Amino acid sequence: MASSRHSTDVWRWVVIAGLVLCSAFVVLPLFELARQSLIGQNSQRFGLENYITFFSSSYFMRATYNSLAVATGTMLLALLIGVPLAYAFSRFAFPGKPVLRVLVLLSMMSPPFIGAYAWIILLGRGGIVTQWAHDLGVQTPTIYGPTGIIVASALSLYPIVFWIVAAAMRQLDHSVEEAASVLGRRPMGVFFSVTLPLLRPAVVTSAMLVFLAVLADFGLPNLLGEGERFQVLATLAYNLFLSEIGEEPGMAAVTSVVLVLMAGLVVGLGQWLNRSNRVFNDGSQRAVLKTPSKTQQGLLAGAAIGVVLLANAPIIVVLVSSFLEVRGAVFQPELTLGNYQKAFALMGNALTNSLVFAGTALVIVTVLGAVLGYVLTRQKTVLSRCLDFFLMVPFIVPGTVLGIGFVQVFNTPPVLLTGTASIIVIIYVIRRLPYVSRSSASMVHQIDISLEDASASLGARPMGTFTKIMLPLMRPGIFAGMVLAWLEIFNELSASIVLYTGATKTLPIAAYQQAVGGDFGLAAAYSGLLIAVTSVSIGLSMLFGDIDPARQNVSAAA
Repeated sequence: MASSRHSTDVWRWVVIAGLVLCSAFVVLPLFELARQSLIGQNSQRFGLENYITFFSSSYFMRATYNSLAVATGTMLLALLIGVPLAYAFSRFAFPGKPVLRVLVLLSMMSPPFIGAYAWIILLGRGGIVTQWAHDLGVQTPTIYGPTGIIVASALSLYPIVFWIVAAAMRQLDHSVEEAASVLGRRPMGVFFSVTLPLLRPAVVTSAMLVFLAVLADFGLPNLLGEGERFQVLATLAYNLFLSEIGEEPGMAAVTSVVLVLMAGLVVGLGQWLNRSNRVFNDGSQRAVLKTPSKTQQGLLAGAAIGVVLLANAPIIVVLVSSFLEVRGAVFQPELTLGNYQKAFALMGNALTNSLVFAGTALVIVTVLGAVLGYVLTRQKTVLSRCLDFFLMVPFIVPGTVLGIGFVQVFNTPPVLLTGTASIIVIIYVIRRLPYVSRSSASMVHQIDISLEDASASLGARPMGTFTKIMLPLMRPGIFAGMVLAWLEIFNELSASIVLYTGATKTLPIAAYQQAVGGDFGLAAAYSGLLIAVTSVSIGLSMLFGDIDPARQNVSAAA
């Protein structure tokens, strides 16, 4: 009894420490933004002046409409690509599937702004394809504006849909589909009337994650939207913040609050859709892969290869162009290492900062995530539920918004963090902690609590039980969450772009600045380095463990 009470006390203090952490770095920045949004930009009075200005201005409402339009369009296109591809991979055998799975994973691991930059190289006004088409007298569609943003974002984010839906399809009870076929339903009828309703939670979850990712993205819409020509709320908040430095950041705060509310509504709608139509499925009879005819296999493989190559085209373009000579703003068909030589000469501490900041944050995220994932699963109290909620808030809050909140709170004594490396590491930790905590929690759910009871009855202390029994059993989930957290942290842009100084610039910021500035050779070299680190990380994760993006995304959104 005493041992059980001691265990409860230890983990209660862990929960309290977690709540203090979230209060300081999640609640306080968002509360300060909400407070600033209620201080009138002109009158300096407390009230709804800024909100009235926001919702009565065509300028702000246009950015709101743009955000909703590109997020909805990207979500629909990603579903249109990802769901059929997941169905094909889960139900049919065709050549090249293992390699194609790796390529699908790779296409989601480079920052979206790199994809935007690559599409500019191909289809921009002076792009390679644009110039070829111009020489042939053919006019190509523009990559700039909402259509370009939607297409580029969908090709970057469709893997989220693919992995989540494919994982759900592997768990479906195939006997239900077989029964529908026996009763005379055609394959398409079975898919729409039986399979799709069973997949509804996975489809809704993946659609929600894609929508949130587009809503929060800063780099891609800023590049393809050409700054103020086509603004979305994330870019508008950043631009307003820069224009209001040294003044009361009322309109930047209002824009940030609107973004947070939109993200919260999307999450609430997704949860309601999943709960309002639950379908029982025990997964007792999984589907056996069908072997179609040689012609059908060729068509399936061809379609899958086409999608994967198109999605990975930005990576190929960036890597190839990083070794090409640049004259003015045009790549020449001459191989050179000059771009990389120039990049290493001018980058300063950007690469070192990225590795050090991301590595430090990863260690903290892994330790905290493993402990909190365990506590949140085993401690069912009001405090633990509150902690669970606050840990997930940064997952849905756009990075630009959280970065602006950090500046407002930590820009003056007694806690002066703005401009330091510490604030970069802290925001990395806060934003990516849910990956490891949720991933760890998903493993704890599968471990019988009687193992811990037996350990406690033999006199083991809580931390001893956790480190010697639970951690080894949780290792697969911790590792998978850690790999995804590393990839997200290393490629992070939207929050750090608000917080960096010359001394704390990271590689993604350096690449983004060169892409915006028009130095295509240098931008290609920086982007190539980002892709190289990402590729090595994925390779090591496959060598030393198993990474399942579907499990991590679903557990993070649950």
